[in-house]
Amino acid sequence: ASEETASEETVTEPLGWRTRLLSIGSTASIRDLKDVTDSDQVRIDILVLAGVYVILLVLLRRPGISFYLIIGVFFSYFAALGVTFVVFEHVVGDPTGFGGLDWKVPMFLFTILIAVGEDYNIFLMTRIEEEQAEHGLVGGVLEALKKTGSIIAGCGVIMAGTFSSLLAGSLVGMQQLGFALAFGVLLDTMVVMPILVPSWLILLYQGRLGPLSRAAGQDHASGEDLDGSGEAGA
Repeated sequence: ASEETASEETVTEPLGWRTRLLSIGSTASIRDLKDVTDSDQVRIDILVLAGVYVILLVLLRRPGISFYLIIGVFFSYFAALGVTFVVFEHVVGDPTGFGGLDWKVPMFLFTILIAVGEDYNIFLMTRIEEEQAEHGLVGGVLEALKKTGSIIAGCGVIMAGTFSSLLAGSLVGMQQLGFALAFGVLLDTMVVMPILVPSWLILLYQGRLGPLSRAAGQDHASGEDLDGSGEAGA
């Protein structure tokens, strides 16, 4: 009753500086949801990145390499987010008439993709360190990629297929999340993991990244056997 009375009344006098205006309805609720989501997104991103970086530091003991591994998964996240937007905005379309991505997609995609991607990174880097003891720095990277590349790719296909099952749902947000996760996992396991990470590591161990090589921990390996043949790399 009070809401009906307030809506029927007309304000005829200027509002004082102590006046508070409160909005109700779906528009105000959506605005509040956006504010909370944006705030939570920043908080979650910081906590996830900090936690993952600390774990990588403990396991790998290489600050520069740990940072690059996170950047690689970041690439998968932004690429998956962009492709998902293009597909559902300009190709598939949204039957509900609302443009853009569902508010849950960026948050869940970031959290899940970072966790899954870094799992594969840890698996690959652990195998690289094992192979480097026998084959040298560069040779260890190549040997580890030979032995784990197909395994990581197979795991990526299985996980992408699992996430793709969300496309069968009737909710657009669920479909978007399923597509984004599937695309992101495939990109990470088919491009980032077998191409970008090994290529960067080889350039790093060969000292071809200049100051970045030293900052990433290459300075201590300048006299080591890079390829396992007894010759130091340039």
